Amino acid sequence: MKKKTLAIVGGGAVGLSSSIFAQDIAKDINIIVLEKMDRVGKKILATGNGRCNFTNMNASYKNYYGEQEGFSKYFLEQFSSKDAIDFFYKLGVLHLVLENGKVYPYSEQASSILDALRLKIDSCDNIEIKTEFDVKELKKNGNKFYIKSIDGKTVIADKVIFATGGLSSPKLGSDGKGIKILKALGHSCTKLIPSLVQLKTDPQKVKALKGIKITGNLKMYSGDKFLKEEFGEILFTEYGISGPCVFQLSTLFARYNNLIAKIDFMPNFSKKHIIKILKERKEILSYTNMENYFNGLLNKRLGNIIAKNSGIEKLSFNVKDLTKEHIEKMASQIKAYTLNIIDTNGFNNSQVTSGGLSTYEFNEKTLESKLVSGLYCAGEILDVVGDCGGYNLQWAWSSSYVATKSCIKSMQNNRKENI
Repeated sequence: MKKKTLAIVGGGAVGLSSSIFAQDIAKDINIIVLEKMDRVGKKILATGNGRCNFTNMNASYKNYYGEQEGFSKYFLEQFSSKDAIDFFYKLGVLHLVLENGKVYPYSEQASSILDALRLKIDSCDNIEIKTEFDVKELKKNGNKFYIKSIDGKTVIADKVIFATGGLSSPKLGSDGKGIKILKALGHSCTKLIPSLVQLKTDPQKVKALKGIKITGNLKMYSGDKFLKEEFGEILFTEYGISGPCVFQLSTLFARYNNLIAKIDFMPNFSKKHIIKILKERKEILSYTNMENYFNGLLNKRLGNIIAKNSGIEKLSFNVKDLTKEHIEKMASQIKAYTLNIIDTNGFNNSQVTSGGLSTYEFNEKTLESKLVSGLYCAGEILDVVGDCGGYNLQWAWSSSYVATKSCIKSMQNNRKENI
């Protein structure tokens, strides 16, 4: 009997792991991975600043967002962060747990993850990788899928797993084409917005702060409603703010209107305590001017901006002439430097995409399309996005595992029916 063929469209984290999962379950099928780039796994190499934070010990469905709340729960239960660690251990990768449950390869090299996947695939006779296969169209005729490339090549398969990602990092292969192909088959897509990305603000409030890096507390609001906060490094840029806690909170931009950031430059002190400190500095530094007032307390440029925003136009202003109102305003600025978030820094700079194919159109236990039988999707192409810190790669492994297992089981059942 002729072997069945599983085609996996996309040679990233989902596609590569899916081919291994499929081979482990059934060695009597042909597995073909179709990748548009000249090499597989390019985006993996860029994750975690080249260190590949491949999962998080704290991963739960509460770390994921999308139109269908809690959609990720079942998949994370089927393939947890511990399963991901075990999976890679069996591929030769020892893990390292760092801050906030972030898990890295012990080598702290993203290439370790990619090489482990690639070496395993190379050892499997029934897995074939076709690079520079840029899919143009997917059609189903009877029980067969016909996958056509832009240069006229065609792959015929019995089942298909689509894992082409979203719109983030298009130079690494995620250009949204996969979503367009499946929309042509009737699937719908939620709004696509860059996530895990720098945020743009009113440039006038950050321009003079460009290049300043501070450790502080970042709080996000939707209007007056408090949403979430993160403590960590914040970098001011010419267009807005960047840094780990900015990336972490950037998913909020996709879910809320009127997003406002408030930075606390001295989170270890209450506003009352800061007012006391500022009053004492007035006495201690009464012999100098405002150019030197914040020396030893805050970054000098940052202090100058806070002074200006508090009504002190010239740095030649004498410290001894500070009023109660000046000190009150400076304390308010230190505890809540307010920035209106007007946009993200775009898909080219984002790590993942918020939004994707509507999960309502996929089986919540198998990830098979409800519109096209035999078609499965996994990973970032679906409307599921996770927090920063290894959560999105965990979603890749979890959704890949469930979709592949379900797909292979369906292929095996169909084979039995045909015997």
